[in-house]
Amino acid sequence: YHNNVCIPIVALPCHGSPMEKKLTILDIARLRGVGKSTVSRVLNQDPKVNAQTRARVESVIAQHGFVPSKSARAMRSQSQQVVGIVVSRLDSSSENQAVRGMLETLYQRGYDAVLMESKFSPAKVSEHLAVLERRGVDGIILFAFNDLDYAAMAPLREKLVLMARERPGFSSVCFDDDGAVRAVLAHLGERGLTEVAYL
Repeated sequence: YHNNVCIPIVALPCHGSPMEKKLTILDIARLRGVGKSTVSRVLNQDPKVNAQTRARVESVIAQHGFVPSKSARAMRSQSQQVVGIVVSRLDSSSENQAVRGMLETLYQRGYDAVLMESKFSPAKVSEHLAVLERRGVDGIILFAFNDLDYAAMAPLREKLVLMARERPGFSSVCFDDDGAVRAVLAHLGERGLTEVAYL
């Protein structure tokens, strides 16, 4: 109203292309004539999904560049999609090489990683593990050494993997030192070097 005169207000259309609506799992399901749960199983790489159905769903996902929301996925599965990696030293070439392989695998499966350095300090390891536990990470990979308090780590054993250290009750990945020495000796033997003083 202006001076007691009613002035009509007309909404004019905006010029330019409208913002495209973000595709949801339900949209993909409707486009392909499958259930929402089927799309979810395809996204979660469930091997039980029929190959033809998987291909049809994945074609729509690729066509629209659909990326599932990490927060929504975490709410459904109670998963943070995060793995903590605690290395002994950031400047260790062997640990860095191992971490590079881990990161490649984790990223392919939609996980993020939190990298921490212990500097061979048991106190630092305990501090890092407490932070990762509070954060609710899905798993922890720890480059372990002798002085650690393994008894205190027992509550984490379901999600903890020890690297380069075998410990009863824990999952571990160890280097095959014996196999490596045998391989080196075999290689040297092939080159005619049979009298080895030091490896």
